[in-house]
Amino acid sequence: MYLDHHATTPLCPEAREALRAYAEGAHGNPSSVHGAGRRARHLLERARATVAQGLGASAREVVFTSGGTEGAHFIVRAVGGALGPSRVCCDPGAHPCLVAASELLAGEFQVPFFWLPVHDGGALDLEALPGLLRPGALVAASLVQHETGRLLRWRALRDACHDAKCAWVCDAAQALGKTPLDVGVLGARAASVSGHKVGGPTGIGAVWVSGDAKVRQLVTGGSQERGLRAGTPNMYGIVGLGAAMSVLNLRLGAMEGVGRLRAVVEEGLLVCEGVTSSVADLERVATVAHVAVEGVAGEELVAALDLEGYEVSSGAACSSGRAEPSATLLRLFPSAPWRASGALRVSLGPETTEDEVRGLVEVFPRVLARVRGQGYRSTTRM
Repeated sequence: MYLDHHATTPLCPEAREALRAYAEGAHGNPSSVHGAGRRARHLLERARATVAQGLGASAREVVFTSGGTEGAHFIVRAVGGALGPSRVCCDPGAHPCLVAASELLAGEFQVPFFWLPVHDGGALDLEALPGLLRPGALVAASLVQHETGRLLRWRALRDACHDAKCAWVCDAAQALGKTPLDVGVLGARAASVSGHKVGGPTGIGAVWVSGDAKVRQLVTGGSQERGLRAGTPNMYGIVGLGAAMSVLNLRLGAMEGVGRLRAVVEEGLLVCEGVTSSVADLERVATVAHVAVEGVAGEELVAALDLEGYEVSSGAACSSGRAEPSATLLRLFPSAPWRASGALRVSLGPETTEDEVRGLVEVFPRVLARVRGQGYRSTTRM
């Protein structure tokens, strides 16, 4: 039972069929001028237009990348770096790739690096925010926090950046397909998305760059992507991403039902002693139940659930295998570090069934008791 959709989503039928058709009948470098090249170029630009439509953008504002990590470096270091920032401010709940890109940019320009002020759990501290921003600063933030599902208060951030005469860039990888996304109202300079978070293949992503934004070319050696990102395009990935984006509205339309399943998960987990929600009072997406289990290592709980056939996580997939708790969660819960070490993330998608989530709820108390090595106690009969 796969309940780790924030790590990656199953390939949607439309993407699978598009990839099959491309593998069987297409080839050619889209930079070539002969027939095969022109056919490849047509498929590339058709996918670009579909991605742009899903983002509320113009096709000329979309640049294909290798995925979310490259996208984060593109929006921070290629777009933000072109501004010559006076300081760099990063969301403490951001994905590690966005944090790394922000720290690299600050080091390159030898300017101060700051964390955006947040309350426990990751909500922006709107009273402290204006005191941090300066003219010419670059702000990097994740629209949806990848572990807890917290929604960024992006309107307040947008307005604060405008008032302070600074720019912001947005990691939207976990937002796409979970909440309506229209880059035209974000007020950002750039935003990045990743194909495998919306039913597309891995190894492909895209960035939206505001039409008036300057861009430094980070990957050099060719004039592909209007000279903004060199390298032969990943046509398999691009075709698959375009197909997944063509049914983005279906994914968004399924979120109400996903939210109901999330409620079943949370109800079943939170009745167990020592289990608390990480983001109960925050606005968040429907796809994830994130809890902290006091006195238990999240990785041990994940392993025990896996033995029962339930695939969940304790943090970002890029950090799996490490003994240390999530650095991101430690920043978000500085007064309660046990929340990071005992984190459990159950993330759902349109493919998730009621039988799967009710099965998880049924086995969870028994698994938790086994991991704790003591009897199970509950506040509610299940």
